[in-house]
Amino acid sequence: MSRIAKADVNRALEVAAMRIQDAGGADGRVSRAEMTKALKNLTGTEKKLADVFFKFIDNRDFKKGAQVTKTDIDRAVAYAKQKMIAKYDLNNNGLSSAEVKKMSLTGKLAVDLARELKAAAAGQNALDAGSFLEFKEELTTALSRTDVTSASQVDALLKEQIIAACHQSTYEHVTTLAEAFEAVDQGEFVIREVKDKKTGELYTSIDYGAGDSTYGAIFKKGSATPAAAIHDGEVQKF
Repeated sequence: MSRIAKADVNRALEVAAMRIQDAGGADGRVSRAEMTKALKNLTGTEKKLADVFFKFIDNRDFKKGAQVTKTDIDRAVAYAKQKMIAKYDLNNNGLSSAEVKKMSLTGKLAVDLARELKAAAAGQNALDAGSFLEFKEELTTALSRTDVTSASQVDALLKEQIIAACHQSTYEHVTTLAEAFEAVDQGEFVIREVKDKKTGELYTSIDYGAGDSTYGAIFKKGSATPAAAIHDGEVQKF
């Protein structure tokens, strides 16, 4: 079994943490009943890891009727990355099979899920990404990034792309660059030129906002027609 990078295992752990967070209601708290219900919609290693990790978080402050908060989850993720994953990478060169064997059940499941996620990503085109984070960090190679805050930085093609990117959120009224810069947070667009790791296709992505509130569009190189939208940090292929 080849070594696997800690970053990949950490990312798998973060996926499980997101599943736990998503199980909660609008108040951001996750009850045991809510987690039990959410697990019914998960399968395989992802389900096992989410279940085990939730129980780990819950047991750290166990009491009747207790609920898990985002703070609890974030604290547990930070602890697990250090104590359940990083401490076993003795040579700081990725986790070997011998090192993985010494890990806790949580750590081993995180390694298993990391391998599954990497295998799935290897079979995907960039536009098949579930999230914009996956698109830009897993499925493409970054060629350039430009933070655009002024019309003087924009040529004719980029103008059309920026306006089209605005239309992927609530800014459907935007028809000019002035309106575009006025509409988005801090008047800033991030322009990324990337290359699909699998196909070699070149893309231009334009995003604004941050994190789960990221919006924008992805274009094939040289095109003003979006190939995919970025909605709430997720990629939606047309």
